[in-house]
Amino acid sequence: MAGGDSSAPTIAPSGYMRQRSRYACAPCRQRKRKCDGTFPCSTCTGYGYECQYSGNVHPESSSSSAIAQASQQTTSTSTTGNSKRKALTAGLDEPATSPATSTSHRSRPTPPGALHVLSDEPTSHKDRGVLVPSKFRYMSKHSSVAFPQWVGKNLQSINPPRVHSFAYNTGIRRELPYSVTFDLQKYITWAEVHDSLDIYASVINPVFGFVDIDDLRQRSHDHWHERKQDSNFEALISGVIGLASLFSKLLCEGRELRIIQHAKDILDDPHTLRFPRLETISACILRTIYIRSTSRPGSAWLYSCTTMHFIEAIGIYRELEAPPEINSIMNRPPNGSKDILARVAMVARCLHIIISYEHGRSMADMGPVSEHHITKRSGDFTLQLNALVNTLPSDDDNKDSQDQAARKGELSLALRNLIATPTDHEFFSLIKGDLCFCIYRRLRLLDLGIRQEQLTQIIQAGKAALPAARILILRNHPWWNTVGTVFQYICVLLAIDSSESLAEIPEAMETLETIAKHLKTHLADEAMSTAKLLVRSMAEKKKKETAILEKTTGKIDRNYTTTSSSSTNNIAAHKPNAMQGSNGINNNSNNPHDTHDDSNSTSLMHATTPMNVVPPPPTPPLEWTTGLLDFMDPLWNWDAFFQPPPLTSSQIPPFTDASYY
Repeated sequence: MAGGDSSAPTIAPSGYMRQRSRYACAPCRQRKRKCDGTFPCSTCTGYGYECQYSGNVHPESSSSSAIAQASQQTTSTSTTGNSKRKALTAGLDEPATSPATSTSHRSRPTPPGALHVLSDEPTSHKDRGVLVPSKFRYMSKHSSVAFPQWVGKNLQSINPPRVHSFAYNTGIRRELPYSVTFDLQKYITWAEVHDSLDIYASVINPVFGFVDIDDLRQRSHDHWHERKQDSNFEALISGVIGLASLFSKLLCEGRELRIIQHAKDILDDPHTLRFPRLETISACILRTIYIRSTSRPGSAWLYSCTTMHFIEAIGIYRELEAPPEINSIMNRPPNGSKDILARVAMVARCLHIIISYEHGRSMADMGPVSEHHITKRSGDFTLQLNALVNTLPSDDDNKDSQDQAARKGELSLALRNLIATPTDHEFFSLIKGDLCFCIYRRLRLLDLGIRQEQLTQIIQAGKAALPAARILILRNHPWWNTVGTVFQYICVLLAIDSSESLAEIPEAMETLETIAKHLKTHLADEAMSTAKLLVRSMAEKKKKETAILEKTTGKIDRNYTTTSSSSTNNIAAHKPNAMQGSNGINNNSNNPHDTHDDSNSTSLMHATTPMNVVPPPPTPPLEWTTGLLDFMDPLWNWDAFFQPPPLTSSQIPPFTDASYY
């Protein structure tokens, strides 16, 4: 039998002796399946069983003591309780009686290759997840994939179903196999790979520090010296080579694009999607950076979403304290695994939020990453990127429509924290400017007004990005926002439309022109021509407004001149009539006692004017008749405007003192 432990050879009909496996594992014995005698065997690996051997000697091990220890542990585990072993095999933790019990269970050593399913969150959490290291999968416990196993365990089945996608489809077609055939080792030499690693380590890794450069260099050396690595590693190193070529022109454009295409083929292959690794996520991050630097915003957002879903599928942001055997199965580095896992999750999250925030798309946010898992590196600025992103509030359209005042408060606080966050790299100065512009665009849509202090902060953030953009371009480091930040800054200055913002346009236009002349690309020239068009439109708008104001000012001046001359003529016409009596004789002609005293003239007028005769009212100014009042005229008599007209003698009530009025 295939599952027997007899070492006696069997004579085949052809005369050759067919060797049988001397040892068969316990699951293969029980299920009467063929066992190849390895640990773990291929049958248990394929079906997700816990490969165990009943004997004290392992067939394939070179160290009998280690195997005896593993076998002894397996025997002791099975004797302590079959239900506990089956629960671990089934992938569901038994109800923990105390935290100490759960901790001791996690820290217990496990034989290499044992396909346990571990819970990655505290026992008290009501929605603990399920991590399947053998399949590189993470899912919630309410998943349909984990439910059959729970049912089997609840029914106290001797052999509960494994965590598997039972009946997920009809199964009428086979799954596509791995189909990538490109030979990367023959396409690029080890010397070029070595130079690419140096460029990546000095330019990109300080900003996005999620790769262990020393480990990557050693594995690259092995891969190009007859110790070939797997396809996930090729996707990772292809992304490194492509970005290094983009920032240094180490390779020609054709070779660079072919290597990037090779990484894409691996990441999109069905086999890679079925079994993602930590290197798969790292390669996805590199592809997102490359696409963000060379392609369209929609593509960059889609790739960043794919990276986030890979992170969720593999569960690295949930389980940062996996046992050593889990790290070995999932290709995680044994030393400093917490640092690498946290950095991968943090960079992927920051990159996804930045792309989504500036493009106005939804986010697949998994929450902040614990920074205490990250080890400080010399010359590394990755934590500054995380600090900038953590200042942003969640971008939800429902908040804008429900409570605009609260939304404005969130954005105002985010702007204040963003301005206060320090940056020590030119790329992060551009990122800070971009995020400030994102907040400004959201504040404008709230239609609640923006304070002058906030506008000044936004202008200053954009102004600080101008020298950073010039420095990066002169270094030939084509980060994606070297052009975009300057262009968006010009748009923001025109939208603010104040004397302070318009004064900054010349420097911004000069910087954009310098960058366009240096790059000599279609997108840079297009941004420059569009910025000139917007500035020209603003100038024409200002000219129209100035013409309207000049026309209005000229009309007011003409009206004021006409009004002044009319008032002078009226005064001259009415002055002699006021000095005449009722007989029309000038009283000032022959009387030597007459003086120009206004009080005597007024008394004489009242004395000689009959009670029933009312003098004609003065002619009103032209502004009163036309409806155009120049209230800004410095010669306007405000006191006379607000005082009532003087009463004549015919209007004074009888038996009253006229001097009172």
